Amino acid sequence: MFSCGKDETQDQARSTAQDEAQIQEIISSLYRAFDRAYNVGGINTDSLVDAYYDKDIHYVTSWGWTEPIDTTKARMRNAAAHVREYSPHIESLQVKTYGDGAYAFFILRQSTNVDGTLLEEYLPTTFVFERRGTGWKIVHAHRSTDYETFQQYIAMQKMKSGSK
Repeated sequence: MFSCGKDETQDQARSTAQDEAQIQEIISSLYRAFDRAYNVGGINTDSLVDAYYDKDIHYVTSWGWTEPIDTTKARMRNAAAHVREYSPHIESLQVKTYGDGAYAFFILRQSTNVDGTLLEEYLPTTFVFERRGTGWKIVHAHRSTDYETFQQYIAMQKMKSGSK
């Protein structure tokens, strides 16, 4: 009887490890796809977002706004004409699963050329996942930023508006 419980615990640990590895791969795959979308093109970013994110998600942006995913999709469509040399790097990825729920925390460092201006972002990111069938969907996304990144955003807006 005790060995049965031990086997269940080992199976649960194996399943948890497999789930966490699957989520790590989902995150890596998401940013590889963004890389292709911005650098190569030919990828429908709306479909890309739909593949990874729940349709009812609200995304908390690095500048502190909460927006529905459709607004995020529109920003991405607009960005495609302005973004070049997009390069994402994921650091310190931590994933924890709890049955059919999970979270992932990581630092996204992305370097992008936006209309000829280099933007180097440091973006602590949290995703909350929910199991959907045999896969996972992002049901909450929250991104923060550091002071230097925020200052870059301000400078870019000033350049865009022509003010100093």
